[in-house]
Amino acid sequence: MAVTPVGTDVVTSISRRYIVPQIADNVYLSNLFFHRLNSANRRIVQGGYQVEQPLMYAKMAAGGPYSGFQTLNIAPSDTILNGAWQWRQYYVPITVDGLTLIKTDAPDAIANFLNVYFAQAEMELSDQLGNGVWSDGVTNQLHIDGLIGAVDDGTILGTYGGLSRTTYPWWKSKIDNATAASSLTAYQALMGNCTQGGRHPTIIVGTQSAYNFFYTLNTSVQRFPSQPGGQDEQLAAAGFTNLLFDGVPFTVDSHISTAPGFVGPAGGTPTGNVYFINEDFMFLYVSPKANFTLEDFQTAINQDAMVAKLLWAGNIIFSNVSLSGKFTKIAS
Repeated sequence: MAVTPVGTDVVTSISRRYIVPQIADNVYLSNLFFHRLNSANRRIVQGGYQVEQPLMYAKMAAGGPYSGFQTLNIAPSDTILNGAWQWRQYYVPITVDGLTLIKTDAPDAIANFLNVYFAQAEMELSDQLGNGVWSDGVTNQLHIDGLIGAVDDGTILGTYGGLSRTTYPWWKSKIDNATAASSLTAYQALMGNCTQGGRHPTIIVGTQSAYNFFYTLNTSVQRFPSQPGGQDEQLAAAGFTNLLFDGVPFTVDSHISTAPGFVGPAGGTPTGNVYFINEDFMFLYVSPKANFTLEDFQTAINQDAMVAKLLWAGNIIFSNVSLSGKFTKIAS
């Protein structure tokens, strides 16, 4: 292969190139929901054929006031059954040849090649999981069981966690397939439908377009900054801005529009999706064997090259989907 000298005159021959000592990210977009889940709602689970979550779905059948020798109803109550989720796996390969390592092993290199490669591999894996968070459970069933399929009434995903939503109506979310125009009244109605006592959605997530529509409803009453504490401070520290509705942060995750299976039911579009999520019943289960785990490099027998894989295994599990909901057609 021909070699072309960089120096072609006095200036280029005796002057060094100046390379800014930071590598700019022009590829990976915001990854809000996976960041939030992985930071606050992650649970490490060691082994198991599958992950099962006991679900309390009914009240006790007996019990109440009585007097004296009154005969009491002591019939047993069947109030719990299990949902089941499979392990899902993701990987990113890190492959490098010997010549590349030789060329980048210079004392004035702006960065360690392998360190940069590792950092990008982590961003790539986070990005893939960020898309998986919004999968529908139908388009690509190798993805984790994402929010589009989980927060549903059976229109997209009839069976979730191994349980039929037709057989068990309490396993449905609150879905608004009709509202097209943003209004505080519509948002309050869905929030109310997803509220039971002191339990209510803890975060509202939409596309940038949906967020912009909501923003215009609040221009006269905004107060910045508006981070009440807890996990919302965590979002702010990570650079994710939000507006508050009923004390609940409304923020943007760009992966809603890029995830597999993003189109909502009844003609819904990714632009029109706004999710009301109760994170108290949502968890990211992860294996300690594959929690952004880098396996040892392996060298090819017949090549001057080596490869390792960055691994992740787990799934998203809801223990109650009835207290979460979504709009699918917000368009103004």
